[in-house]
Amino acid sequence: MRRGVFTLLLLSACAHTPTESVVPGWTLLSASPGMEELQVRTDEHLRRATVTEAGARGPFLDLRRVPGKLQGTSHVDWPIALQQKGNEMLGRVAGDSFDLTLQLDGEEMRATGVVAGVASVFWMSPARIRGSVGPCRFDLVWGEGMYTGGRTCGPHHDTVSVLFPPALAGWSDLEAASLLAIMVQR
Repeated sequence: MRRGVFTLLLLSACAHTPTESVVPGWTLLSASPGMEELQVRTDEHLRRATVTEAGARGPFLDLRRVPGKLQGTSHVDWPIALQQKGNEMLGRVAGDSFDLTLQLDGEEMRATGVVAGVASVFWMSPARIRGSVGPCRFDLVWGEGMYTGGRTCGPHHDTVSVLFPPALAGWSDLEAASLLAIMVQR
């Protein structure tokens, strides 16, 4: 009887053990095992982009990394032109102003500025992503190899999961935060 109870407790503990990031030294975010794409999945949509050292490319995004800049398109023909100045990324995404500044805030990295022409502030850590990006608010928690939680954009509420590929850890924190801001908008 004791052996059965011990086995049940052991299996129960294993089932709830969070999946570790596959890039444990990355202090900005946690990376999902076996992923090459950044994926943002909602109840209605899947936005995905394969991330490499050169940029991020998918059906929704074609973004190139050039020294001090992120350039490309979103949604086929919406231009992205961002330039890094110190700890700030400035420019335009789809015609809207984009101004993002990163700053360490305790155990988290805080991004503040303007995304999609709207004041934005969000926090990132290996355990959690929360805050507002453009008109959307979200709170996502790391577990089982991905971030999951909710996102509210105006009257719309979605369940969201976000998976980050290990390759994104090779980008600067400011580039990674900017890509996240572009991808999580409604």
